[in-house]
Amino acid sequence: MDTNIIYCGDCLAKLKELPDESVNLIYIDPPFSSNRNYVAFWQEQEKRHFEDRFENVRAYIDYMRPRVEQLYRVLKTTGSFYYHCDWHASHYIKVMMLDRDDLFGYNNFLSEIIWHYRRWPSKSMAYQRFHDTILLYAKNKGQHTFNTIYQDIAEITQKIHKGKKQQALVIDGHRWSKDSEEMTKGTPIGDAWYISTIAGNARERLGYPTQKPLTLLDRIIKASSNEGDIVLDAFCGCGTALVAAQKQKEKRKWIGIDISPTACRVVAKRLEDECGIKEGVDFWIRDLPKTAEELRTYPAFEFQNWAVNALGGIPSRTKVRDKGIDGKMYPIEDIKKEKGKAVDLFGDIDRYIPIQVKRTDQVGRPDIENFEVAMKRDRRNKGIFVGFDFSRDAEAEIRRAEREDELEIEPITVAQIIEQELDKQLK
Repeated sequence: MDTNIIYCGDCLAKLKELPDESVNLIYIDPPFSSNRNYVAFWQEQEKRHFEDRFENVRAYIDYMRPRVEQLYRVLKTTGSFYYHCDWHASHYIKVMMLDRDDLFGYNNFLSEIIWHYRRWPSKSMAYQRFHDTILLYAKNKGQHTFNTIYQDIAEITQKIHKGKKQQALVIDGHRWSKDSEEMTKGTPIGDAWYISTIAGNARERLGYPTQKPLTLLDRIIKASSNEGDIVLDAFCGCGTALVAAQKQKEKRKWIGIDISPTACRVVAKRLEDECGIKEGVDFWIRDLPKTAEELRTYPAFEFQNWAVNALGGIPSRTKVRDKGIDGKMYPIEDIKKEKGKAVDLFGDIDRYIPIQVKRTDQVGRPDIENFEVAMKRDRRNKGIFVGFDFSRDAEAEIRRAEREDELEIEPITVAQIIEQELDKQLK
């Protein structure tokens, strides 16, 4: 089975393509059924609306059940399944697991892990929520992989007891008696984990609203997999589980699935930036949209993201009132320069090419004229316009702008981008 793959699409369909009992560890962080809208800032470059919403809890469970059935099928006999959720859905998920014989069932439930964190409190008529729930199931309890993770003992405590054969130690009100060699490992962690959320100024932060810290996924992967095992995240989002698997000293293989082409592209860039591996050499993205018909069904913002990313550009932060610029393309030599402090993404570099994207069937002359205004405002003499097709009037206006205003606008059709994407895959 191929690994180190990011599949773009609904995990229900993609999981059906995987063999039975082929994966060692599964972690998922699906929508919580929390009835909230989020605005995600992908790498602080792109603003994307997405909904974490179902009509009701029954709709949420009906959505998740067939996907969990497939996850159960692909999990190995020795495998473990981590379901990350919160108070909205955790109890319903437990009941769902008992519904059918092809789910994990009561006897294979191992732990309810409480991930405790701190965040800025807000005024509320209830207790402040400072935790998520992670439900841990085994495919077959007693046969599952489990590596004990130890919590460090304070350095002073280790010095006091170093060299002694037997010691009694009180930690958090509990008395421990261990050989000194074992004591230096620390104490086995329990099911309540205090791991900080990602700080607003942390290098790790991408701006994704439900992004989980690498420390959390690192612990899960170390505890429930071994070197060479396959880790699967069927709702991989910004790719934390995949990055954590790739960064293990004892290497794991991984598979990620996400329905958003933008997410798949962001994960690919994150793997390259944080792990030093290269798309097309060390890992691959599969099943990105290949036809114009598929792309026509995409939400406007998602379509813009696809087009700009496919051209190698950077989507604009603002999607509403973007002043006629949907993305920017920079020369490759500028991209390689380091970002300075208190400056824009590329420091004081100002050599970008603006990109405008229209999802209409045919780009018209008014669309081109509006783009010309944006180019002049930003003092650009070259730009790129993406559309499914261009009217004769639009093409005539592009020629006029070059001849009379010295504005070079390159019209690119969706079909041309798709052809370029296919050429990349064949190389």
